[in-house]
Amino acid sequence: MFKNKISILVVDDETDICEMVAATLKDENYNAIIATNYDMAVDKLKNENITLLITDIWMNNDTNAGLELLTYSQNNYPLIPVIMMSGHGNIETAMKAAKNGAYDFIEKPFKAERLILLVDKALKDRNLKLKVLDFESKENERMALIGNSTIFKNIKQKLNKIALTNSRALITGPSGSGKELIAKWIHKKSNRGSFPFIVASCATLSAERVEQVLFGWSEINTEGKNSQSNIGLFEQANYGTLFFDEICDLSLQTQGKLVQAIQDQSFYKIGSNKKINVDVRIISATNKNLLECVQEGTFREDLFYRLSVVPIQVPPLNKRNEDIFDLIKYFLNVLAKDFGSNTLKFSSETLVILKNYEWPGNVRQLKNIIEWLNIMYGNQKDFIILPSHLPPEILGYTEKENLMSNQFSLSLKDARRAFEENYLKEQLKRFKGSIAKTSTFIGMDRSALHRKLKELDIDINKHD
Repeated sequence: MFKNKISILVVDDETDICEMVAATLKDENYNAIIATNYDMAVDKLKNENITLLITDIWMNNDTNAGLELLTYSQNNYPLIPVIMMSGHGNIETAMKAAKNGAYDFIEKPFKAERLILLVDKALKDRNLKLKVLDFESKENERMALIGNSTIFKNIKQKLNKIALTNSRALITGPSGSGKELIAKWIHKKSNRGSFPFIVASCATLSAERVEQVLFGWSEINTEGKNSQSNIGLFEQANYGTLFFDEICDLSLQTQGKLVQAIQDQSFYKIGSNKKINVDVRIISATNKNLLECVQEGTFREDLFYRLSVVPIQVPPLNKRNEDIFDLIKYFLNVLAKDFGSNTLKFSSETLVILKNYEWPGNVRQLKNIIEWLNIMYGNQKDFIILPSHLPPEILGYTEKENLMSNQFSLSLKDARRAFEENYLKEQLKRFKGSIAKTSTFIGMDRSALHRKLKELDIDINKHD
Protein backbone atom coordinates (compact mmCIF):
# COMPACT_ATOMS: atom_id res chain seq x y z
CA MET A 1 0.00 0.00 0.00
CA PHE A 2 1.51 3.35 -1.06
CA LYS A 3 0.34 5.56 1.81
CA ASN A 4 1.39 8.80 0.13
CA LYS A 5 -1.14 8.02 -2.62
CA ILE A 6 -3.99 7.75 -0.08
CA SER A 7 -5.90 10.98 0.57
CA ILE A 8 -7.79 11.18 3.86
CA LEU A 9 -10.30 13.97 4.39
CA VAL A 10 -10.49 15.27 7.99
CA VAL A 11 -13.58 17.36 8.84
CA ASP A 12 -14.02 19.29 12.08
CA ASP A 13 -15.15 22.85 12.85
CA GLU A 14 -12.24 23.20 15.27
CA THR A 15 -9.17 23.97 13.16
CA ASP A 16 -6.68 22.86 15.82
CA ILE A 17 -8.30 19.39 15.96
CA CYS A 18 -8.20 19.14 12.14
CA GLU A 19 -4.53 20.05 12.14
CA MET A 20 -3.75 17.62 14.98
CA VAL A 21 -5.43 14.71 13.19
CA ALA A 22 -3.84 15.70 9.89
CA ALA A 23 -0.38 15.83 11.51
CA THR A 24 -0.91 12.34 12.96
CA LEU A 25 -1.87 11.01 9.52
CA LYS A 26 1.05 12.76 7.80
CA ASP A 27 3.43 11.15 10.30
CA GLU A 28 2.18 7.85 8.88
CA ASN A 29 2.85 9.15 5.31
CA TYR A 30 -0.83 9.58 4.44
CA ASN A 31 -1.95 12.62 2.44
CA ALA A 32 -4.27 14.54 4.78
CA ILE A 33 -6.80 17.12 3.53
CA ILE A 34 -8.70 19.45 5.89
CA ALA A 35 -12.26 20.84 5.83
CA THR A 36 -13.97 22.81 8.61
CA ASN A 37 -17.63 22.59 7.57
CA TYR A 38 -20.15 20.55 5.58
CA ASP A 39 -19.98 22.58 2.34
CA MET A 40 -16.17 22.57 2.26
CA ALA A 41 -16.14 18.82 2.89
CA VAL A 42 -18.59 18.17 0.02
CA ASP A 43 -16.41 20.29 -2.28
CA LYS A 44 -13.33 18.24 -1.31
CA LEU A 45 -15.19 14.98 -1.91
CA LYS A 46 -16.21 16.19 -5.35
CA ASN A 47 -12.81 17.50 -6.44
CA GLU A 48 -10.23 15.41 -4.58
CA ASN A 49 -9.59 11.70 -4.92
CA ILE A 50 -10.59 10.90 -1.34
CA THR A 51 -9.97 7.39 -0.02
CA LEU A 52 -11.17 7.77 3.59
CA LEU A 53 -13.33 10.30 5.44
CA ILE A 54 -12.91 11.19 9.13
CA THR A 55 -15.58 13.61 10.32
CA ASP A 56 -16.85 15.13 13.52
CA ILE A 57 -20.56 14.62 14.24
CA TRP A 58 -21.33 17.98 15.89
CA MET A 59 -20.11 20.92 13.78
CA ASN A 60 -20.93 24.65 13.78
CA ASN A 61 -23.64 24.15 16.44
CA ASP A 62 -25.39 21.59 14.20
CA THR A 63 -25.72 18.28 16.02
CA ASN A 64 -26.43 16.42 12.76
CA ALA A 65 -23.90 17.99 10.39
CA GLY A 66 -21.56 15.01 10.54
CA LEU A 67 -24.40 12.52 10.06
CA GLU A 68 -25.62 14.52 7.05
CA LEU A 69 -22.10 14.42 5.59
CA LEU A 70 -22.02 10.67 6.24
CA THR A 71 -25.30 10.24 4.34
CA TYR A 72 -24.04 12.37 1.44
CA SER A 73 -20.81 10.38 1.24
CA GLN A 74 -22.59 7.01 1.39
CA ASN A 75 -25.04 8.03 -1.33
CA ASN A 76 -22.40 9.41 -3.69
CA TYR A 77 -19.15 7.65 -2.76
CA PRO A 78 -20.14 4.32 -1.17
CA LEU A 79 -16.62 2.88 -1.31
CA ILE A 80 -15.21 5.62 0.94
CA PRO A 81 -15.23 4.34 4.55
CA VAL A 82 -16.27 6.94 7.14
CA ILE A 83 -14.94 7.17 10.68
CA MET A 84 -17.08 9.38 12.96
CA MET A 85 -15.55 11.54 15.75
CA SER A 86 -17.40 13.16 18.63
CA GLY A 87 -16.65 14.91 21.89
CA HIS A 88 -20.27 14.40 22.87
CA GLY A 89 -20.30 10.71 22.10
CA ASN A 90 -22.73 8.26 23.53
CA ILE A 91 -24.00 4.82 22.59
CA GLU A 92 -27.08 6.24 20.88
CA THR A 93 -24.97 8.50 18.63
CA ALA A 94 -22.58 5.68 17.79
CA MET A 95 -25.45 3.34 16.90
CA LYS A 96 -27.05 6.01 14.70
CA ALA A 97 -23.75 6.54 12.88
CA ALA A 98 -23.31 2.80 12.38
CA LYS A 99 -26.87 2.45 11.13
CA ASN A 100 -26.23 5.19 8.56
CA GLY A 101 -23.19 3.33 7.24
CA ALA A 102 -20.24 4.60 9.28
CA TYR A 103 -17.28 2.23 9.41
CA ASP A 104 -16.53 3.01 13.07
CA PHE A 105 -16.85 5.62 15.82
CA ILE A 106 -14.10 7.23 17.92
CA GLU A 107 -14.68 9.49 20.92
CA LYS A 108 -12.57 12.62 21.53
CA PRO A 109 -10.09 12.94 23.04
CA PHE A 110 -8.38 9.87 21.57
CA LYS A 111 -4.86 8.54 21.34
CA ALA A 112 -3.03 8.71 18.01
CA GLU A 113 -2.43 4.95 18.11
CA ARG A 114 -6.17 4.29 18.37
CA LEU A 115 -6.89 6.54 15.37
CA ILE A 116 -4.17 4.97 13.22
CA LEU A 117 -5.42 1.50 14.09
CA LEU A 118 -8.94 2.44 12.94
CA VAL A 119 -7.61 4.06 9.76
CA ASP A 120 -5.58 0.97 8.86
CA LYS A 121 -8.54 -1.33 9.48
CA ALA A 122 -10.88 0.89 7.44
CA LEU A 123 -8.47 1.00 4.49
CA LYS A 124 -7.96 -2.78 4.59
CA ASP A 125 -11.73 -3.26 4.63
CA ARG A 126 -12.04 -0.92 1.64
CA ASN A 127 -9.37 -2.84 -0.27
CA LEU A 128 -11.16 -6.09 0.47
CA LYS A 129 -14.43 -4.65 -0.87
CA LEU A 130 -12.64 -3.47 -4.02
CA LYS A 131 -11.19 -6.96 -4.54
CA VAL A 132 -14.62 -8.55 -4.06
CA LEU A 133 -16.17 -6.11 -6.54
CA ASP A 134 -13.36 -6.80 -9.01
CA PHE A 135 -13.84 -10.53 -8.58
CA GLU A 136 -17.61 -10.24 -9.03
CA SER A 137 -17.09 -8.06 -12.10
CA LYS A 138 -14.77 -10.63 -13.66
CA GLU A 139 -17.14 -13.45 -12.71
CA ASN A 140 -20.06 -11.63 -14.30
CA GLU A 141 -17.95 -11.00 -17.39
CA ARG A 142 -17.01 -14.67 -17.60
CA MET A 143 -20.65 -15.67 -17.17
CA ALA A 144 -21.84 -13.52 -20.05
CA LEU A 145 -23.86 -15.36 -22.70
CA ILE A 146 -22.22 -14.18 -25.92
CA GLY A 147 -24.07 -14.41 -29.20
CA ASN A 148 -26.63 -12.56 -31.30
CA SER A 149 -27.56 -15.26 -33.77
CA THR A 150 -31.27 -16.02 -33.99
CA ILE A 151 -30.82 -19.48 -32.47
CA PHE A 152 -28.86 -18.12 -29.50
CA LYS A 153 -31.20 -15.17 -28.94
CA ASN A 154 -34.04 -17.66 -28.61
CA ILE A 155 -32.05 -19.62 -26.03
CA LYS A 156 -31.34 -16.47 -24.00
CA GLN A 157 -35.01 -15.49 -24.03
CA LYS A 158 -35.87 -18.94 -22.73
CA LEU A 159 -33.20 -18.74 -20.03
CA ASN A 160 -34.52 -15.37 -18.81
CA LYS A 161 -37.87 -17.03 -18.13
CA ILE A 162 -36.36 -20.17 -16.60
CA ALA A 163 -34.14 -18.23 -14.17
CA LEU A 164 -37.18 -16.69 -12.48
CA THR A 165 -38.58 -20.10 -11.55
CA ASN A 166 -37.40 -22.97 -9.35
CA SER A 167 -38.12 -25.57 -12.02
CA ARG A 168 -35.62 -28.33 -12.70
CA ALA A 169 -33.82 -27.93 -16.02
CA LEU A 170 -32.07 -30.42 -18.30
CA ILE A 171 -29.38 -28.94 -20.57
CA THR A 172 -28.32 -31.04 -23.55
CA GLY A 173 -25.60 -30.28 -26.05
CA PRO A 174 -22.17 -31.43 -27.28
CA SER A 175 -19.06 -31.20 -25.12
CA GLY A 176 -17.60 -27.71 -24.97
CA SER A 177 -20.83 -25.95 -25.94
CA GLY A 178 -21.19 -24.13 -22.60
CA LYS A 179 -23.69 -26.22 -20.62
CA GLU A 180 -22.13 -25.49 -17.22
CA LEU A 181 -21.91 -21.77 -18.05
CA ILE A 182 -25.64 -21.75 -18.81
CA ALA A 183 -26.38 -23.57 -15.55
CA LYS A 184 -24.35 -21.00 -13.59
CA TRP A 185 -26.11 -18.16 -15.41
CA ILE A 186 -29.54 -19.56 -14.50
CA HIS A 187 -28.44 -19.89 -10.86
CA LYS A 188 -26.96 -16.38 -10.69
CA LYS A 189 -30.08 -14.77 -12.14
CA SER A 190 -32.45 -16.71 -9.88
CA ASN A 191 -33.52 -15.89 -6.33
CA ARG A 192 -30.97 -18.49 -5.22
CA GLY A 193 -28.05 -16.52 -6.67
CA SER A 194 -26.58 -15.57 -3.28
CA PHE A 195 -26.52 -19.22 -2.18
CA PRO A 196 -24.10 -21.96 -3.31
CA PHE A 197 -23.80 -23.34 -6.82
CA ILE A 198 -22.43 -26.87 -6.36
CA VAL A 199 -21.18 -29.06 -9.20
CA ALA A 200 -21.52 -32.84 -9.13
CA SER A 201 -19.20 -34.09 -11.86
CA CYS A 202 -20.83 -37.45 -12.46
CA ALA A 203 -18.13 -38.73 -14.83
CA THR A 204 -15.50 -38.48 -12.07
CA LEU A 205 -17.58 -39.94 -9.24
CA SER A 206 -16.55 -43.50 -8.49
CA ALA A 207 -19.39 -46.01 -8.16
CA GLU A 208 -18.15 -46.95 -4.66
CA ARG A 209 -18.26 -43.42 -3.24
CA VAL A 210 -20.93 -41.65 -5.30
CA GLU A 211 -23.66 -41.92 -2.64
CA GLN A 212 -21.31 -40.73 0.11
CA VAL A 213 -20.35 -37.73 -2.02
CA LEU A 214 -23.96 -36.86 -2.83
CA PHE A 215 -25.63 -37.55 0.51
CA GLY A 216 -22.77 -37.56 3.00
CA TRP A 217 -22.05 -40.14 5.67
CA SER A 218 -22.14 -40.52 9.42
CA GLU A 219 -20.37 -42.91 11.78
CA ILE A 220 -21.87 -43.80 15.16
CA ASN A 221 -19.55 -44.66 18.04
CA THR A 222 -20.20 -47.19 20.79
CA GLU A 223 -22.04 -44.57 22.87
CA GLY A 224 -24.52 -43.97 20.08
CA LYS A 225 -23.19 -40.53 19.18
CA ASN A 226 -21.80 -39.26 15.89
CA SER A 227 -18.03 -39.64 15.86
CA GLN A 228 -17.48 -38.52 12.28
CA SER A 229 -19.71 -36.84 9.75
CA ASN A 230 -19.36 -35.71 6.18
CA ILE A 231 -21.60 -33.18 4.45
CA GLY A 232 -22.65 -34.31 0.98
CA LEU A 233 -23.24 -32.17 -2.09
CA PHE A 234 -26.99 -31.99 -1.49
CA GLU A 235 -26.45 -30.35 1.91
CA GLN A 236 -23.72 -28.09 0.56
CA ALA A 237 -26.15 -26.82 -2.08
CA ASN A 238 -28.96 -26.12 0.39
CA TYR A 239 -31.04 -23.10 -0.73
CA GLY A 240 -28.87 -22.97 -3.85
CA THR A 241 -28.40 -25.06 -6.97
CA LEU A 242 -26.95 -28.54 -7.45
CA PHE A 243 -25.65 -29.05 -10.99
CA PHE A 244 -25.25 -32.63 -12.26
CA ASP A 245 -22.69 -32.55 -15.06
CA GLU A 246 -23.04 -35.54 -17.42
CA ILE A 247 -25.91 -37.01 -15.41
CA CYS A 248 -26.06 -40.07 -17.65
CA ASP A 249 -22.80 -41.36 -16.15
CA LEU A 250 -24.47 -42.24 -12.84
CA SER A 251 -25.18 -45.90 -12.16
CA LEU A 252 -28.79 -47.15 -12.24
CA GLN A 253 -28.64 -47.84 -8.50
CA THR A 254 -27.60 -44.25 -7.74
CA GLN A 255 -30.21 -42.95 -10.18
CA GLY A 256 -32.88 -44.73 -8.13
CA LYS A 257 -31.82 -43.00 -4.90
CA LEU A 258 -31.58 -39.71 -6.75
CA VAL A 259 -35.21 -39.97 -7.85
CA GLN A 260 -36.36 -40.09 -4.24
CA ALA A 261 -34.05 -37.31 -3.04
CA ILE A 262 -35.12 -34.97 -5.85
CA GLN A 263 -38.79 -35.71 -5.40
CA ASP A 264 -38.92 -35.40 -1.61
CA GLN A 265 -36.04 -32.90 -1.16
CA SER A 266 -34.81 -35.17 1.59
CA PHE A 267 -32.41 -38.08 2.10
CA TYR A 268 -30.51 -40.12 4.66
CA LYS A 269 -26.78 -39.93 5.15
CA ILE A 270 -24.95 -43.20 4.73
CA GLY A 271 -24.86 -44.84 8.17
CA SER A 272 -27.62 -42.68 9.66
CA ASN A 273 -31.38 -43.04 10.13
CA LYS A 274 -31.93 -39.29 10.53
CA LYS A 275 -33.71 -37.68 7.58
CA ILE A 276 -32.07 -34.55 6.18
CA ASN A 277 -34.37 -31.99 4.55
CA VAL A 278 -33.03 -29.56 1.96
CA ASP A 279 -34.26 -26.92 -0.48
CA VAL A 280 -32.20 -27.44 -3.63
CA ARG A 281 -32.78 -26.61 -7.27
CA ILE A 282 -31.55 -29.33 -9.64
CA ILE A 283 -30.03 -28.52 -13.02
CA SER A 284 -28.59 -31.39 -15.06
CA ALA A 285 -26.56 -31.61 -18.25
CA THR A 286 -25.57 -34.29 -20.72
CA ASN A 287 -24.04 -34.63 -24.17
CA LYS A 288 -26.13 -37.73 -24.85
CA ASN A 289 -29.71 -38.26 -25.96
CA LEU A 290 -31.31 -39.30 -22.68
CA LEU A 291 -34.45 -40.63 -24.35
CA GLU A 292 -32.27 -43.07 -26.29
CA CYS A 293 -30.52 -43.97 -23.03
CA VAL A 294 -33.95 -44.65 -21.49
CA GLN A 295 -34.85 -46.94 -24.39
CA GLU A 296 -31.49 -48.73 -24.06
CA GLY A 297 -32.11 -49.26 -20.35
CA THR A 298 -29.09 -47.23 -19.15
CA PHE A 299 -31.13 -44.35 -17.74
CA ARG A 300 -34.23 -44.46 -15.56
CA GLU A 301 -37.38 -43.14 -17.20
CA ASP A 302 -38.79 -41.72 -13.96
CA LEU A 303 -35.56 -39.80 -13.33
CA PHE A 304 -35.58 -38.45 -16.89
CA TYR A 305 -39.04 -36.95 -16.49
CA ARG A 306 -38.17 -35.46 -13.10
CA LEU A 307 -35.05 -33.80 -14.50
CA SER A 308 -36.49 -32.66 -17.80
CA VAL A 309 -39.17 -30.28 -16.54
CA VAL A 310 -37.55 -27.54 -18.65
CA PRO A 311 -35.41 -28.93 -21.50
CA ILE A 312 -32.71 -26.67 -22.95
CA GLN A 313 -30.94 -27.66 -26.16
CA VAL A 314 -27.55 -25.96 -26.69
CA PRO A 315 -26.44 -26.04 -30.35
CA PRO A 316 -22.88 -26.80 -31.46
CA LEU A 317 -20.82 -23.76 -32.45
CA ASN A 318 -20.92 -24.60 -36.15
CA LYS A 319 -24.72 -24.25 -36.02
CA ARG A 320 -24.42 -20.64 -34.85
CA ASN A 321 -21.29 -19.47 -36.62
CA GLU A 322 -22.71 -15.92 -36.80
CA ASP A 323 -21.66 -15.69 -33.14
CA ILE A 324 -18.00 -16.54 -33.76
CA PHE A 325 -16.85 -12.94 -34.30
CA ASP A 326 -18.57 -11.80 -31.08
CA LEU A 327 -17.02 -14.71 -29.17
CA ILE A 328 -13.55 -13.92 -30.52
CA LYS A 329 -13.87 -10.28 -29.45
CA TYR A 330 -15.13 -11.34 -26.01
CA PHE A 331 -12.33 -13.86 -25.41
CA LEU A 332 -9.71 -11.37 -26.60
CA ASN A 333 -10.88 -8.78 -24.07
CA VAL A 334 -11.04 -11.25 -21.18
CA LEU A 335 -7.65 -12.81 -21.93
CA ALA A 336 -5.96 -9.45 -22.48
CA LYS A 337 -7.02 -8.48 -18.94
CA ASP A 338 -5.92 -11.83 -17.47
CA PHE A 339 -2.54 -11.87 -19.20
CA GLY A 340 -1.95 -8.12 -19.15
CA SER A 341 -1.19 -8.34 -22.84
CA ASN A 342 -2.17 -6.40 -25.93
CA THR A 343 -5.43 -7.08 -27.72
CA LEU A 344 -4.77 -8.97 -30.94
CA LYS A 345 -6.28 -8.07 -34.29
CA PHE A 346 -7.44 -10.48 -36.97
CA SER A 347 -7.19 -10.10 -40.71
CA SER A 348 -10.43 -10.48 -42.67
CA GLU A 349 -9.05 -13.68 -44.28
CA THR A 350 -8.37 -15.17 -40.84
CA LEU A 351 -11.87 -14.32 -39.61
CA VAL A 352 -13.41 -15.99 -42.66
CA ILE A 353 -11.37 -19.13 -42.02
CA LEU A 354 -12.41 -19.22 -38.34
CA LYS A 355 -16.05 -18.67 -39.23
CA ASN A 356 -16.04 -21.56 -41.70
CA TYR A 357 -14.14 -24.00 -39.47
CA GLU A 358 -16.18 -26.95 -38.16
CA TRP A 359 -15.23 -26.44 -34.47
CA PRO A 360 -15.47 -30.04 -33.24
CA GLY A 361 -14.57 -28.81 -29.72
CA ASN A 362 -17.18 -26.03 -29.86
CA VAL A 363 -16.86 -22.84 -27.78
CA ARG A 364 -14.24 -24.40 -25.50
CA GLN A 365 -11.99 -25.07 -28.50
CA LEU A 366 -12.41 -21.50 -29.77
CA LYS A 367 -11.47 -20.11 -26.34
CA ASN A 368 -8.40 -22.36 -26.17
CA ILE A 369 -7.25 -21.22 -29.61
CA ILE A 370 -7.69 -17.53 -28.75
CA GLU A 371 -5.71 -18.17 -25.55
CA TRP A 372 -2.97 -19.94 -27.55
CA LEU A 373 -2.75 -17.01 -29.98
CA ASN A 374 -2.63 -14.61 -27.04
CA ILE A 375 0.29 -16.52 -25.51
CA MET A 376 2.15 -16.69 -28.81
CA TYR A 377 1.60 -13.15 -30.09
CA GLY A 378 -0.02 -11.08 -27.33
CA ASN A 379 3.26 -9.47 -26.29
CA GLN A 380 3.45 -7.60 -29.62
CA LYS A 381 1.52 -4.36 -29.98
CA ASP A 382 -1.12 -4.15 -32.74
CA PHE A 383 -0.22 -7.64 -33.94
CA ILE A 384 -2.46 -8.86 -36.79
CA ILE A 385 -3.28 -12.57 -36.86
CA LEU A 386 -2.90 -13.90 -40.41
CA PRO A 387 -4.03 -17.36 -41.55
CA SER A 388 -0.42 -18.58 -41.27
CA HIS A 389 -0.45 -17.77 -37.53
CA LEU A 390 -3.33 -20.14 -36.81
CA PRO A 391 -2.52 -23.42 -35.02
CA PRO A 392 -2.07 -26.66 -37.01
CA GLU A 393 -5.49 -28.02 -36.10
CA ILE A 394 -7.09 -25.10 -37.95
CA LEU A 395 -4.58 -24.94 -40.81
CA GLY A 396 -4.99 -28.62 -41.61
CA TYR A 397 -8.65 -27.98 -42.24
CA THR A 398 -8.33 -24.64 -43.99
CA GLU A 399 -5.84 -25.79 -46.62
CA LYS A 400 -8.55 -27.96 -48.15
CA GLU A 401 -11.14 -25.23 -47.65
CA ASN A 402 -8.95 -22.66 -49.38
CA LEU A 403 -8.28 -25.10 -52.20
CA MET A 404 -12.01 -25.57 -52.76
CA SER A 405 -12.59 -21.82 -52.61
CA ASN A 406 -9.87 -21.15 -55.17
CA GLN A 407 -11.40 -23.65 -57.58
CA PHE A 408 -14.51 -21.50 -57.87
CA SER A 409 -12.41 -18.87 -59.65
CA LEU A 410 -11.34 -21.38 -62.35
CA SER A 411 -13.02 -22.31 -65.60
CA LEU A 412 -14.99 -25.56 -65.60
CA LYS A 413 -12.18 -27.34 -67.51
CA ASP A 414 -9.45 -26.13 -65.14
CA ALA A 415 -11.59 -26.80 -62.06
CA ARG A 416 -12.24 -30.36 -63.24
CA ARG A 417 -8.51 -30.89 -63.81
CA ALA A 418 -7.68 -29.45 -60.34
CA PHE A 419 -10.27 -31.69 -58.72
CA GLU A 420 -9.03 -34.82 -60.53
CA GLU A 421 -5.43 -34.04 -59.59
CA ASN A 422 -6.18 -33.57 -55.89
CA TYR A 423 -8.62 -36.46 -55.80
CA LEU A 424 -6.10 -38.93 -57.29
CA LYS A 425 -3.27 -37.66 -55.09
CA GLU A 426 -5.40 -38.26 -52.00
CA GLN A 427 -6.37 -41.77 -53.14
CA LEU A 428 -2.75 -42.68 -53.94
CA LYS A 429 -1.72 -41.42 -50.55
CA ARG A 430 -4.53 -43.44 -48.99
CA PHE A 431 -3.37 -46.69 -50.65
CA LYS A 432 0.35 -45.89 -50.30
CA GLY A 433 0.95 -45.58 -54.04
CA SER A 434 -0.66 -48.91 -54.98
CA ILE A 435 -2.09 -48.61 -58.51
CA ALA A 436 -3.97 -51.88 -58.15
CA LYS A 437 -5.81 -50.84 -54.95
CA THR A 438 -6.40 -47.30 -56.19
CA SER A 439 -7.84 -48.41 -59.53
CA THR A 440 -10.13 -50.93 -57.81
CA PHE A 441 -11.42 -48.35 -55.34
CA ILE A 442 -12.07 -45.56 -57.86
CA GLY A 443 -13.46 -47.97 -60.50
CA MET A 444 -10.94 -47.18 -63.24
CA ASP A 445 -8.94 -49.59 -65.37
CA ARG A 446 -5.23 -49.69 -64.43
CA SER A 447 -4.06 -48.64 -67.89
CA ALA A 448 -6.58 -45.77 -67.94
CA LEU A 449 -5.40 -44.72 -64.46
CA HIS A 450 -1.75 -44.72 -65.65
CA ARG A 451 -2.70 -42.50 -68.61
CA LYS A 452 -4.64 -40.13 -66.36
CA LEU A 453 -1.74 -39.86 -63.89
CA LYS A 454 0.65 -39.11 -66.77
CA GLU A 455 -1.76 -36.51 -68.16
CA LEU A 456 -1.99 -34.79 -64.76
CA ASP A 457 1.78 -35.09 -64.23
CA ILE A 458 1.36 -36.98 -60.97
CA ASP A 459 4.47 -38.83 -59.78
CA ILE A 460 3.47 -42.24 -58.36
CA ASN A 461 6.76 -42.59 -56.49
CA LYS A 462 5.93 -39.65 -54.25
CA HIS A 463 2.95 -41.50 -52.82
CA ASP A 464 4.38 -44.96 -52.12
